Amino acid sequence: MSDECLIAKIVYMSLKGNEVTQQSIANELGMSQQYVSRKLKELEERNLIRRSLSKEGESIRVTENGEKLLTDCLSMMRTIVVSDHTLSIRGRVISGLGEGRIFLSLPYYVESFKKLLGFEPYPGTLNLAIYDRTSLENRLTLDISRAINIPEHKEENRVLGGVRAFPASINDVRPAAIVFPLRSVHPKSIIEVISPYHLRKELNLRDGDEVTVQAYT
Repeated sequence: MSDECLIAKIVYMSLKGNEVTQQSIANELGMSQQYVSRKLKELEERNLIRRSLSKEGESIRVTENGEKLLTDCLSMMRTIVVSDHTLSIRGRVISGLGEGRIFLSLPYYVESFKKLLGFEPYPGTLNLAIYDRTSLENRLTLDISRAINIPEHKEENRVLGGVRAFPASINDVRPAAIVFPLRSVHPKSIIEVISPYHLRKELNLRDGDEVTVQAYT
């Protein structure tokens, strides 16, 4: 069982007014108490739940961090499942200038992608050159499509530009996203894809290989 599912079950039991204890969770899920105990310990160590003891016994509550994890997970699911349209873009893998690695090493962008897309991106983008008319038309359609927007962010000595992002899959691998930094110098025929995976290794890609990206708008 995933952490999110277990947290959701604890929240559900609490909302129903049920006593939330290790034993009650095990009974509710039909799982061994030993397994539930191990999972609860992991969640507590990550500050996703809080356990306390009283005369009545153990009580389990979801922390703010746990509620945030659950909310972000549900938001990502809605983004993917309730998508209105899918646009297919074919491109060839090309080498970038290394700017994506710098871009994805900045805490503001990392935290924003985790919150809005539901994953922490691998520090580097996969650059693709679009080579056919239909794919280029779909790429241009993204410019007028509803996107996930990461706003501009001002820091003490610099301003981090805004980003438009679209949940995606690449050669059926997900999660992933197409990202358009608003200060990008790339032409419209170049797109950047991010993912929690090192996509070149995950998909065994080299420059010139063809891939298909499905963008969910």
